[in-house]
Amino acid sequence: MRFISAVSVVLASALMVACASDPTSREPAKLTDFQAEKKLKEAWSYSLGDGQAEAYHRITPAIDGDEIFIASSNGKVAALKKANGKKVWKESYDLRISGGVGVFGTLLFVGTSDGEVVALDRLTGDIVWRAPMSSEVLSAPQSNGSVVVVQTYSGEVQGLNFDDGKLLWSYSSQVPRLTLRGTSTPKVVGDIAMIGFANGRVIAFDINNGTELWEQRISVSQGSTEIERLVDVDGRLLVMEDGQTVVATGYQGQVMAIDIRSGRPLWVKDASSYVGAADNFGNVFVVSADGSVNAIEDNGQGALWTQTVLARRELTEPVVFEGAIGVGDFEGYLHMLAKDDGRLIARTRADSDGLRAPMIADGKLLYVYGNSGELIAYKLQDR
Repeated sequence: MRFISAVSVVLASALMVACASDPTSREPAKLTDFQAEKKLKEAWSYSLGDGQAEAYHRITPAIDGDEIFIASSNGKVAALKKANGKKVWKESYDLRISGGVGVFGTLLFVGTSDGEVVALDRLTGDIVWRAPMSSEVLSAPQSNGSVVVVQTYSGEVQGLNFDDGKLLWSYSSQVPRLTLRGTSTPKVVGDIAMIGFANGRVIAFDINNGTELWEQRISVSQGSTEIERLVDVDGRLLVMEDGQTVVATGYQGQVMAIDIRSGRPLWVKDASSYVGAADNFGNVFVVSADGSVNAIEDNGQGALWTQTVLARRELTEPVVFEGAIGVGDFEGYLHMLAKDDGRLIARTRADSDGLRAPMIADGKLLYVYGNSGELIAYKLQDR
């Protein structure tokens, strides 16, 4: 199996579409001036290790209660107070962390490039158990407090015992010869674990025994080249506010809303995305692989607006925060868009090494974890 970063895919696809007629069309859009209506003010920041390092990781912080947990590629993990960034604990491990952070109850979970899942005591950072996996773990393990669900880069899913990490069940998917660099993070709702795969499918499992409950194809492989046939479901699955619907996005595929219990598609829109979606205000917000940001009615009936000013800037998963939509880009800029028409309303540079990991909005703060390892909490204020 070979992988290419999402960046390479976008550039290669743009090259084929452009047919060399306009060389500038393959370049990231230059930042444009706009009338700022809001400002992003830093509330606090904390630096940890080497962040995402040189690999194409998307190690993502996790919030639970009044704490936020972060990890770095070179084996550092920290627990901070989410309100002020005060350190609760920080530990260094002999680990090459590539997937994380997952949290449930008393445990944190990280995955490694060496094919291992490590459970940590969330109060102290002590290692509780370690479990070998079939290959590299690129997304955060998830749990319901009984079973921990992990997807590996080789397409295997394993259910591990929450208390000791022992294997309970496993599932193997067929992985295409060429894939994007990444895997979808399992989404757990009660006893259902939903996972997106590199073959363009989303499958729901009974988390207790691994029984397959339903399957939906989000992207269909087609075309004459390997790049044209890429169909990964890499973005995080979105459970909508009703708690009964999951939205999946596929590269060179579709955006699909699915009933969680039955697996029945509720609506489908053609799209291509390698990051997850966000929802609020009765809309679903999708970042396309070409860098456009799109607002779709959450019943799938129509598209409200599309913003293309950030084209080819390798945008992160969108986040809804304080009545606006936030996205980060490869140069480390954080952009805020108005929810009604997608116009730019604020911008700041968070990390000159770039932004890749999904951001987290919680209360009055937006948490942005830059590629260099700096976690910054922002407020959005009127100018």
